[in-house]
Amino acid sequence: MATVLIVDDQRETGHLLSRILCYLGHRGVHVPSGEDALKYVSDSPPDAVLLDYMMPGMDGLEVLRALRNDPRTKKVPVIMFSANSDPKIVESAMKEGASDYWVKASLAINDMQSRLSRWLPPN
Repeated sequence: MATVLIVDDQRETGHLLSRILCYLGHRGVHVPSGEDALKYVSDSPPDAVLLDYMMPGMDGLEVLRALRNDPRTKKVPVIMFSANSDPKIVESAMKEGASDYWVKASLAINDMQSRLSRWLPPN
């Protein structure tokens, strides 16, 4: 069972993703901000991070940069997960070191399972 940190300021989204991850055999841990994500990973680096792009305070790119600059999390897969599908934003996230970029509205459970399998150890 892999632990996936979900960083999203929307409580409902975090809860839904946690439930989907549980259904897929993983453990989802939701935190509502970038600052909380950095505190969490300093204690216990997860197997992967689902990171919202648009959040108040630290946005997803700032969190991504911090994760990539920390030796403990440099290699942890970080999947940007956002409602924003602007190609320029996707490109900037990938240049900053995102492992993947998913558009929230277009991702089905089966698609999530197949895409996560690239980044997580088998159950």
